[in-house]
Amino acid sequence: MNIDPEFAKNTIKFVDETLEAYKTADVEPSVVNKWGCENVGDFLCGFFVGGLTGSILSEFHHSQNRDPTGEEHAEIVGLIETRSKEIKEFFSKFNN
Repeated sequence: MNIDPEFAKNTIKFVDETLEAYKTADVEPSVVNKWGCENVGDFLCGFFVGGLTGSILSEFHHSQNRDPTGEEHAEIVGLIETRSKEIKEFFSKFNN
């Protein structure tokens, strides 16, 4: 692992806390109309994971004063994927 263990620990904590925050929110009914998606849960899951990835990459850049290498980028995505089961389970409840 190339990523600093403290950064990895904080990243997992951020993923968990962000998912918990989403669990208290409701889905805006206009999502279906605005984005034309059949499976709202799949769309929201992708939106969530994309947002997390962008936020974490931004934090990496800020804390390390550089962009991550390809390997570090993959590690960051892997950290998010450690919570894929919980993320998919939550967002699947919004599918039709």
